[in-house]
Amino acid sequence: MKKIIKNILFIMPPSKSTHELTGESVASYKELPYGLLSIASYVKVYSKKNIQIQILDLNASRNIHYKDILERKIEEFEPDIVGISGLFSSMFDYVNEFSVYVKDKNPDILLVVGGNVSTNAYKLLFKHNGYIDGACFSEGEVPVLDLIEADNPFEAMEKSPSWITHKKIAKGIIPVAAFIHNLDEIPPIDFSMIDIDKYDSRYRNNNPIARDENGMVRLPFITTRGCPFNCIFCAAGSLSGKKVRFMSAERVISDIIRAKEKYNMRRLVINDDQSLIDKGRIKKILEAVVGLNMSLEFPTGLNVKFIDEEIALLLKKAGLEVVNLAIESGSEYVLKNIIDKPMKLSDVKPATKLLRKLGFFVHGFFIFGLPGEREEDRKATVDLIKDVGIDWSNISAAAPLKGSRLYDICLEKGYIDDNNDLLDSHVYQATIRTSEIDPDVLTEYIYQVNLDVNFVNNHRMKTGEYDVAKGYFSNVVENHPSHAFAHYYLSKAYEQLNGKAELSVKHKNAFADLVANNEKWKKYAIAFNLI
Repeated sequence: MKKIIKNILFIMPPSKSTHELTGESVASYKELPYGLLSIASYVKVYSKKNIQIQILDLNASRNIHYKDILERKIEEFEPDIVGISGLFSSMFDYVNEFSVYVKDKNPDILLVVGGNVSTNAYKLLFKHNGYIDGACFSEGEVPVLDLIEADNPFEAMEKSPSWITHKKIAKGIIPVAAFIHNLDEIPPIDFSMIDIDKYDSRYRNNNPIARDENGMVRLPFITTRGCPFNCIFCAAGSLSGKKVRFMSAERVISDIIRAKEKYNMRRLVINDDQSLIDKGRIKKILEAVVGLNMSLEFPTGLNVKFIDEEIALLLKKAGLEVVNLAIESGSEYVLKNIIDKPMKLSDVKPATKLLRKLGFFVHGFFIFGLPGEREEDRKATVDLIKDVGIDWSNISAAAPLKGSRLYDICLEKGYIDDNNDLLDSHVYQATIRTSEIDPDVLTEYIYQVNLDVNFVNNHRMKTGEYDVAKGYFSNVVENHPSHAFAHYYLSKAYEQLNGKAELSVKHKNAFADLVANNEKWKKYAIAFNLI
């Protein structure tokens, strides 16, 4: 069927599941739709057709009337192709829901899906969704361009190894990724396709001192694709391959300078899976960033394996303030025999000591509930957090993401069911049913560990750095005004600061009110001897 392509609409569903949108555990921030921007930027530069591209990012708005928004956008823009991002597994239900809206509004629209949903759950996607015309396997730049350039896009999808269709599913055809091996071929991201003022960052949630100023432009960059490691919980390798592909240091530096000049970027975010894996390359990039007078973030987490004094000093000079360490577990057994993570626990304490000496805030990522994990392993993780003095710990339940080894293991052993409900799983509620620990018990355990290490035994409170501790607790109160422990320890921090007695009493009273009127907080307050 010949179809003239003029207008392409990319849709980014909410990145959080319904639970996460309403849950008390989740801080709210809006991330730019980098993947869609990369595809759109690539297509705009390389397409020979006179096309228009728009991005509708439903994360950038608090309006939850998605059907009305989508229908209005389709009426106004009249797209020939609609591409729905299924970047995260949690978007599975949104992809199906929005597919109905699109096709009901105009059945002639060519409807395609991309992301983790279409790469690692495509059989499930086509089983539950009879509206989509095609699903893109893995990276989307080349397949989307081929689709747009084709005289007959429906025929092109059937011929392309990277597009999945109902016919191919029926024939059992296995899709193949169309990787861009030289990342310098990807054009600079055209951030003008979105309203960058609508986006903020997790930075304001995790930095205890510095705050994002009004109008501060924060832009993300992905400068590598692929990860060579085999961590059990990660699906990165299934999406971008095991071989790391690098954008050249010179090209990265050029893009950073361009973004600073064109968009007034003041906070640079590098979202690579393994940012430090090529020391020579990252040194060149950091040395160039040093003179640009910007702040720097590595939100995805750094491996202590690659942190030495030279790199740490460069990170500091380049404007990094918070170092997120992807530690995962305080148990050598779990790291080696379960996660298969390429790092040594013996490197954590020296790295933390070095980073603290240079003035960094040190945060850690930790995961509980992996199959085979023992109580002694969980205790070892809690002990490590306290012993090395992690400033703030992000503790999550192991989530069996489609495309990860964990998913395959859990499915094989019957720890999970292979159904679409699983695709709505999240890191705040354990779902893996093993003989070691009940999921509900683990969820409660994780929450209490969070209260223990981040509040009751907060490192900065223990070392008498009350102004820093105040910053952490203030961030929690700002995002979650009904968090009793945040009010309690914010009161304790203010109590130690000159001229803050009134604020101390204010938060002490807030804690008392919450405990008096909420059985959950009363239970935790009793458990930790706060009342």
